[in-house]
Amino acid sequence: MEYPPLDELSQSLFNTIPDPFFVVGEDGTYLEAFGGTERSLYDDGQLLKGKNIYEFMPSDFADFFIQQVKYTLSIGVLNTFDYKLETDEVQIPKKEGPGGTQWFEARMYPLNKLYKGQRAVTVMLINITERRNLQKKLRELSYLDPLTGLYNRRHFLERVRMHLMEKGKVHILICDIDHFKTINDTYGHLAGDAVLKEFANRAKGLLKHTPAIARFGGDEFVIALTDLSDEAALAIAQTLRKTVAETPFPYQDRLLTVHVSIGISQVYEDLEETELIADADRALYQAKEAGRNQVCLFSSPSREV
Repeated sequence: MEYPPLDELSQSLFNTIPDPFFVVGEDGTYLEAFGGTERSLYDDGQLLKGKNIYEFMPSDFADFFIQQVKYTLSIGVLNTFDYKLETDEVQIPKKEGPGGTQWFEARMYPLNKLYKGQRAVTVMLINITERRNLQKKLRELSYLDPLTGLYNRRHFLERVRMHLMEKGKVHILICDIDHFKTINDTYGHLAGDAVLKEFANRAKGLLKHTPAIARFGGDEFVIALTDLSDEAALAIAQTLRKTVAETPFPYQDRLLTVHVSIGISQVYEDLEETELIADADRALYQAKEAGRNQVCLFSSPSREV
């Protein structure tokens, strides 16, 4: 037994839906096409009626979609999934939609009778690109420092633990802007913000391939380095210190002299947050005690810095 064809009234009602609605046969033929009238979100799906998915979609995507059709028919219940589509690769005569990379949510449901001689599913597509972009933005805001654009403390610690699992050891650098309070008191907090942003830019420029750079709070920054010897980590820290010290920081019509003290340690295992940077913090203290604008390496608990 088969479904009877839709009457004119039903077709008219379906065609008022802003999101596209299809009946797709088991062989990938688009047996019916309705709705999808919102051109800011979709191309005209009516052009797909009577075509097989392999006629207008890249073969790898068509394979994926047919697998979903067969899976939906096998489970006999609603199948919901998301997918990314490069709409420029879709071969249709007329393109009026947003173009580019789009994300869709598909809601696929099996028909319990044959439709035009074959097993089929109904599919409603919803363009979720804006939703995914918003979710991505919110995720970025959750782990980025808003002033410098660097990772924040929480995300940095997650990255360090990940790299410890992968590499077994990580060098931690703690960088502290020398006399930062004096900069704020002398030139104002906007000057302090400018110094923090400029330091972040210089660190990112120097350490382009570094797994993680973060603002840890206030005027303190942390950097994770992997696959390096103590000597190589020390050399990188010295280069960063010189990059800060040798070129004044611009602020309005002034050039500010800025220095940074850096403490380095090597971490071999996943530790509690307070212990993860403890040795680097001790090395930073030694750098401050030595007169600031210094780099100190903490080799191990049994050796002096």
